[in-house]
Amino acid sequence: MLKLALFLSCSCVLIDTASVSMVAADTVPAALVGTWLAEDIGGRGVIDDLQTTLEINDDGTYSGFAGCNSYTGIFNLKDNVITFGPAGATRKMCVPAVMDQETKFFDALRTRLSWKIEDTKLVLARPDSSLALRLAAQGR
Repeated sequence: MLKLALFLSCSCVLIDTASVSMVAADTVPAALVGTWLAEDIGGRGVIDDLQTTLEINDDGTYSGFAGCNSYTGIFNLKDNVITFGPAGATRKMCVPAVMDQETKFFDALRTRLSWKIEDTKLVLARPDSSLALRLAAQGR
């Protein structure tokens, strides 16, 4: 019984989409669409061999794997500013270092971010121009 309760509590996902609007497919630049692998979070690098990904879709949704948990949500895009809505995520627990990186990743996504593509990298910066995330293109 305990295993069933644990399974059910870990597999629930809650997404609050009331405050976020969908982005029209024709407004998402093709260069932004795709799967991105985190190389740097907040200027502090990432754990080697931990695959933290961000997939940006042309329908205004995003998803990925944050290192321990899968997540999904909706984003808003205006010019070179992207705002990620609240992420619905699985609720697994991992070792503290992984959970710390995952928390920092989600924290970075919670702010209004400017974006630019530099070669094959997606650079997301905070309003004060500090680095929030640097991600490498996957499969391009």
